[in-house]
Amino acid sequence: MTSIDLSRPDRLRLPDAATLVRLFVGGAAGLAVWELWARGLTPLVLGGPLEPAGLVISLARRFTGYDLPRLPAEVIHYAIGIIGYPIAYFAVSRWLPRWGLVLDLAVWAIFTAFALVLVATGGLTASVSIFWLIVTAVTATRALNPSSLLADCISWGSFTWFNALGIMAPLAGLPFLLMEWGGGLSFMSYVGHVIYGFVAALVFERLNRA
Repeated sequence: MTSIDLSRPDRLRLPDAATLVRLFVGGAAGLAVWELWARGLTPLVLGGPLEPAGLVISLARRFTGYDLPRLPAEVIHYAIGIIGYPIAYFAVSRWLPRWGLVLDLAVWAIFTAFALVLVATGGLTASVSIFWLIVTAVTATRALNPSSLLADCISWGSFTWFNALGIMAPLAGLPFLLMEWGGGLSFMSYVGHVIYGFVAALVFERLNRA
């Protein structure tokens, strides 16, 4: 399978209307799969769904003191998944050289540093260790994947997880990666985000090539 060539002269151009439509179609496809995972399959494992709208509510409360109602929080969640992340994907994938490798290394290095801190403080649990091994294995597939496109799509999904739980969650006053709540929630979120980002990026790139 061939990879996407991003070295063409229009690499640094802003997306036109047709490109934006393809980005949003990819985002919608990824979000549809995310919703199936988050609200359909996750409750079977954790006893309840993943709640990205809850993170939006926590962010709004932290920075404005306002308790955002559930409906607008859900709308913001959908807007981020269909519009926000796809636009961010376009910017990163077109403007940052070797972006997939960069994101992979950044997410893995920060997660590894976090695990080492837990080792030093005696807080490392078996579940966090297994989680770290899984993230390491997923990251390492880049070295074996014959398709740079597929490898990069996985990298984008991994980054969306870290952005949500490693950056946005602490900004909202929540634990880093939500690990203090147990590794199950963070792990299910990781899998869901990897699937979301992979599908969103792959659908866009396939439509873009067509």
